[in-house]
Amino acid sequence: MRMTKKLRSFLAATLAGTMVASAALSVPNNTLARKIDANAASSDIDPNGYYWHDTFESGTDDWEGRGGAIVERSSTAYVGSYALNVSDRGSAWHGAQKTLDASVFKAGESYSFSVAVSGNGNIMLSLQYTDSSNKTIYDHIADGQSSGDYIQLTNPDYTLPLGSDYILYVETESGTYDFSIDEVIIAGTGSEIDVPKPVDTIRGDINGDGIIDVFDIVTERKALISYMAGSFASTGISIGTVDVDGDGSFAVNDLVLLSKFILGQTKEFPPIVTTTTTTTAPPVTTTTSTVDYMASIRDKITVNVPSSVLKNAEGKIEHITYFSKKANRNKGANVWLPPGYDSSKTYPVFYVNHGYGGDESSMVNGMGVREIATNLIKSGDAVPMIIVFTNQYTDPQHEEQTGNGQADVPGYDNFVEDLPDSLMPYIESHYPVKTGRENTAIAGFSMGGRESLYIGMKCCDKIGYIGGGAPAPGIFPTKDQFMTHPGVMSKDEIRIDPPYSPYILMIAGGTSDNMVNDFPKQYSDLFTQHGTENIYISVPGGGHDSSTVIPLMYNFIKYIFKA
Repeated sequence: MRMTKKLRSFLAATLAGTMVASAALSVPNNTLARKIDANAASSDIDPNGYYWHDTFESGTDDWEGRGGAIVERSSTAYVGSYALNVSDRGSAWHGAQKTLDASVFKAGESYSFSVAVSGNGNIMLSLQYTDSSNKTIYDHIADGQSSGDYIQLTNPDYTLPLGSDYILYVETESGTYDFSIDEVIIAGTGSEIDVPKPVDTIRGDINGDGIIDVFDIVTERKALISYMAGSFASTGISIGTVDVDGDGSFAVNDLVLLSKFILGQTKEFPPIVTTTTTTTAPPVTTTTSTVDYMASIRDKITVNVPSSVLKNAEGKIEHITYFSKKANRNKGANVWLPPGYDSSKTYPVFYVNHGYGGDESSMVNGMGVREIATNLIKSGDAVPMIIVFTNQYTDPQHEEQTGNGQADVPGYDNFVEDLPDSLMPYIESHYPVKTGRENTAIAGFSMGGRESLYIGMKCCDKIGYIGGGAPAPGIFPTKDQFMTHPGVMSKDEIRIDPPYSPYILMIAGGTSDNMVNDFPKQYSDLFTQHGTENIYISVPGGGHDSSTVIPLMYNFIKYIFKA
């Protein structure tokens, strides 16, 4: 719903009034407006009776961009001076998100949700969570159609499904248009949320009397002095009224434009332009989709690795011991800190998996990982990162591998639980690493390549960059010259669907690899058949060794963490 106001501007003695139109955002009359039930009170509820009340007046309130979206504070507020604007959306599911505090929001309990949204289509308030089978599930809490005006998305009695890792997010049913959110409120079930009413503000009507005239110049001049002195908040004036030129800021040019309007030298104000004040975008970003990103680097992939990048590994190796919940024992890993490492900075993290029979030291030397990372980081061709060399074998019954491949394989497959449940939390609590799938990569050789692909599919919400060098068979049921593989997934499941399409999915296979033969290409083809974009590197003369792994690692390390 959009309400139009007639605005009058005049000069007291000499100028005739000029009529202009201005729009104010409004919400439907059936907005929730009930009182909080006293029984819902707890230490987690604020004095207004809310678990959450995000207004974006002082920042983004811990909301983040979802997918490739950028979130920013803007002056397109529903209430107050600021809202959260969502832009650079490459897909409908790209939006804004915030993690629900597990200590406050409990599975099986019900809550009342409300958010004001403004856009150009059907906008949805949704929930992402992990169910008991470790599968990522998406549910919709409320939705509504906006035509540029603010509407209220509400659900007074929504029960959190059984699961964990709840993430609240706002998305659209279709399209990639920008949208804004404001007044995000969560209260107890049965509680009715007293949503603040928007104040009908008019740009240029500084004193709020419904008329744009010379008296507004006086008020705006005083407001500008307060703004420059840092005491603007005490004036009680909305930034939306004083920002006459609509650029998202308050400056002298706003006062000049207001004067020209009142003098009749200009007939209307410029359109409002969203101005970024806070953003969650990483230092290196792109607004392309994951498919577009892989397409943009596909022609740059090479099997001719410069010899200069395979010399003089630098950085520091630290051996760590962590407790594996799945193995019910301590396990080891090696952590590589890059040249110039600074503990006050944060770094993306790359997990490297070894082949069958190896351990956390197997990929540290001989596969070019540290050398490639060292030289590409120093030349500026790779993002500085922390690399974790893993020990995949995770068998509660055996600390050491038995040497019987058929019997040992389940211990490797168990790493799909050990990595996210034990190793990743340890690394995140002991090293300054960036979190989120956009900051997490995994790749490996042979059995480690197989497990990297498997983990990449099962943990696609946590890992965005996936690589496999000469990956071993066995993810899907098959038979090779060594054994019959029962498989851990069907062929139809070899895929990673939106919204978690990988930023990079890269597989390398050697033409002279007589160990895994054409299984690397089979994996690539299955991904392609199921709509998952990937890059396949065929290495001429490459065997089941570093000759295939080095080209994979060179290209992978060069392009990860840049999408």
